[in-house]
This record gives sequence, structure tokens and C-alpha cells, in this order.
Amino acid sequence: MTLSLATSLSIATPEDAQAIAELKVICWRDAYEGLMPKASLDGLNAAEEVPHWRDWLADETAGLVARLLWLDDTLVGYGLAGPMRLGDRPGKEIKADGELYALYIHPDFQHRTFGRTLLAALVDAMMNKGCKSIGVWMIGGHIRAEQFYLKLGAEEVTKRVEIHHGRIAYREKGWIWSDLPKLSARLTIRPV
Repeated sequence: MTLSLATSLSIATPEDAQAIAELKVICWRDAYEGLMPKASLDGLNAAEEVPHWRDWLADETAGLVARLLWLDDTLVGYGLAGPMRLGDRPGKEIKADGELYALYIHPDFQHRTFGRTLLAALVDAMMNKGCKSIGVWMIGGHIRAEQFYLKLGAEEVTKRVEIHHGRIAYREKGWIWSDLPKLSARLTIRPV
């Protein structure tokens, strides 16, 4: 008997807040181990995150593009994009139309083109909104993310700045894809 696993994409809704919060905690603990204080990562609590996610996903004025990647009925990835946020990194803003806020794949499902699939869905949605370029802030030292961005043609545009996320402080780098159609073409997965 062969087990068939099917992937699907969906638009995130407020009802997905719990699943996203749980996946965020798993992904952050994996991705930022050694880059953020262990106590801060251990202190992440999905239940405390749920109201934030529910409110953000319900805010129709935020311009948020939120996509989920499922493997059968298991959430394995989430991605968020929207307008470039300005003002929280004085003198270091990325000059782009849009911003990739988050792109996370469960550690057990990485290196299977899921990140590319999810990013492609976000890029297409942002281009449909008229976005021509997209920036992203990456936590400094996150080599896997840096390699992923470089492989897809991102350019580093600003050096590290210190940012605070709740009780967690960390350093970031800014990246940009200045040509979204070109990025979309790179994300197209070609059969082998």
C-alpha cells in the first residue's frame, strides 16, 4: 500500500491563528537556536500568540497577504507579505514596494521545495496588488535563510540593525528583490 501525500496552498484566515502560532514556535526554536537567547526561545508560547495572529489576519486594512502550505491536513509552512513597514528602522529602511514579513517551513519538511512554493504564492499575490519589488529583514547569522535568499537572487541592501520583538532583541540584515517578475520566474519549479 502506497501512502500518497498531497500539498495544497490556502489563504490564511483568523480561524488558522492557533495552527500558525504553534508552527511559529516550532520554526523559531529551530531557526534561531544560537542566534537568540535560549531563554527567550524557550519562553515562546503559542497560546499567547493566538490573539495577535487572529487580530492581524482579521485586519482588512493591513494589506496582508497570508498563505499556508499544507501536506494533507498538516500545516507545514506559512508565509506573510504586505506593504513595506517604515519607521521602525530609522535610516535603514529598504526601498521596496512590499515586504516579506515571514516565510517558515516546519524543520521536518525543509529542503523539499516547499519554501519556494510558498514564496511563489506570496510573490504572485503581491504582483497582483501592483507590487514590483519586495524587501525582507533577516535575523543576522541565519545561514539557511541567507543561502535561500541568495540562491533566488536577493541582494543585501543594508547591514545589521538592532530590533526588538517583545522581550527578544536581535540584529537583522535587509535584503531586496527589485524585480518581482524575475523572482517569480526563478521560483518556477521545472520538472526534472
